[in-house]
Amino acid sequence: MSDQANKIVFTVTEDGTVGTKRVELGPIIDGLRVVRSGLAPTDRIVIEGLPRARPGQKVKAEDGTIKAALR
Repeated sequence: MSDQANKIVFTVTEDGTVGTKRVELGPIIDGLRVVRSGLAPTDRIVIEGLPRARPGQKVKAEDGTIKAALR
């Protein structure tokens, strides 16, 4: 997702609150976008329901899988 000047991802904290983190993106490799900086290995990110997610909102986090884009 982008705001006016940055690339951002929505994250979910341990208590289920949606937040944002600014990220620096790299190339697409094997159909997946490289995130060069801005995320920790333990961060949980929103991968479904993105249009409905809002910072500060409480959500129920579920495990998911990110699949490579088809070429």
